[in-house]
Amino acid sequence: MYQLKHLLKTVVETRNQLALKPLPPILVKIAPDLSLDEKKDIADVVLDSVKGILKFGDVAHYFVVNVSSPNTANLRKLQAKDQLKHLLKTVVETRNQLAVKPLPPILVKIAPDLSLDEKKDIADVVLDSKCKVDGLIVSNTTVDRYEYLDARYKEETGGLSGEPLRNKSTELISEMYKLTKGKLPIIGVGGVFSGKDAFEKIKAGASLVQIYTSFVYHGPPLVTRIKSELEELLQKEGYNSVSQAVGAAHKS
Repeated sequence: MYQLKHLLKTVVETRNQLALKPLPPILVKIAPDLSLDEKKDIADVVLDSVKGILKFGDVAHYFVVNVSSPNTANLRKLQAKDQLKHLLKTVVETRNQLAVKPLPPILVKIAPDLSLDEKKDIADVVLDSKCKVDGLIVSNTTVDRYEYLDARYKEETGGLSGEPLRNKSTELISEMYKLTKGKLPIIGVGGVFSGKDAFEKIKAGASLVQIYTSFVYHGPPLVTRIKSELEELLQKEGYNSVSQAVGAAHKS
C-alpha cells in the first residue's frame, strides 16, 4: 500500500507540472483484492474498499467501484442487490468522511451481461439515498461470444472488448438512463472508434465517453479525430453542446 501511494504521489506531482488547462483528472479504480470463495466474503470486500478510499482520498479525483470484471472469479456476484447495497452504503459513508474538498465522486462500473431484473436492482440501489453514487460506467467487457468471431479465439475465457461490445454497451446505456430517469450521469464505454460511435452513446444517455481498445490500436490521434467528427455531428443535428444531446434518443 505504501508503494502504491508513493506512486500516486509522484503521478500527481508530475501531472501538476503539465502545461495544460484544465489538468487531466486522476482516477483510482477500486477492484477489491478477491476471488469470492469460502475464504473471502462480502465483509472482506467492503474492508478492502474502505481501505482504498481512506488511503487515496487525498489524491484521487474520482473512485470507480468495479464490480463487473469477468476476469476475477465471482466478482460479478457483487452486483446482486443486497451485496451491492451494503458495499456502496459503506463506500459512500467512508468517502463522506474524507477531509478533502471537493469530495471525490464515486462511480460504479457495471457489466453488459445483466438480466432485466438485475438492471432494475442496480438502478434502485444507486438511487437509494443511503448509497447513492455520483454516476455509472457502462459498461465493462462482455462474456458473450458472437458467431462472427474468429473460431480460433471464440472459446477463450475472459472479457471481450472493442467493436463486438459496441451495440451491447450502447443498449445498456439506454436502459440504465431510463431506469435511473436520467438522474445519474453515465460514462459510456465499449467499442468507441469514431465520433459516430460516441454520438450514439451520448444520445442513448451518456454524459461522457471513454475509449480503451480503440486507443490501443490507433493511439492519441484518435482522440482528436473522434472530437472533430463528434463536433460535426452535433452541429448537423442542431446541438450547441454535448449536454444538449445527452439522452436525446429518449426525447424524440
